[in-house]
Amino acid sequence: MGVLDDIRRAAFELRQTDPKEAVRVLRRAAQQGGEAEVLARGALGEIYLDEYGDLDGAEHEFRRVLQLAPGLTAAEIGLARTRREAGDAKGAETAFLRAIEGLLRDVRGFRESGTLPAGAEEVVLTLLETAVELAELRKGAVPLDEEVLSWAASQRLFDDEEGDRDDWVRFHALWTRLRILTGRPEEAVTALREAERSGDLPAEDAKELLRLSLKELGAPEIVQLGRKN
Repeated sequence: MGVLDDIRRAAFELRQTDPKEAVRVLRRAAQQGGEAEVLARGALGEIYLDEYGDLDGAEHEFRRVLQLAPGLTAAEIGLARTRREAGDAKGAETAFLRAIEGLLRDVRGFRESGTLPAGAEEVVLTLLETAVELAELRKGAVPLDEEVLSWAASQRLFDDEEGDRDDWVRFHALWTRLRILTGRPEEAVTALREAERSGDLPAEDAKELLRLSLKELGAPEIVQLGRKN
């Protein structure tokens, strides 16, 4: 098993069953330098943050990754979450903004090239998730051109060959949350009804998300999804 395989195993499997062993594996891998060090330290930061709540350790690893790979989005997001948990709202906001800028550049690159690489849908979902986290932090608007989200939906980016709608559900759940956080529950209601009618969002998921949007509007929770506005 190679170094990269060790990192993947530690980052996705061992961290759940034996985080101490995962840390040992990743520390050894980081000593290899180069791409291995970037990946290993990024995974270490996530483990320190999520499994141990070690904010100092997590911040150290994410900042080291950013020294090795300036602007790396995953590290910016990790740093933002670490600063948020430490109570540093300004530091968290700055890192979230850098992450959003980087993810927007990636999505615009997809559009300009006319080529959708493998994993493009995850880039859009991560962009949307990061925007939601920043909106929660700010309790208000975020600098996100939501036209790129409409573009992603029009490209059927979240379709699954086996008909799985999980990515569509995640997409609409996050966009609904963003709309609510930024004071647009009416827009969320309209979008959810359209997504349910078009088949992009299963009826039960649409019903739950619609309930949240209508709650923001002070409207009755139980409604017919197909009813016209």
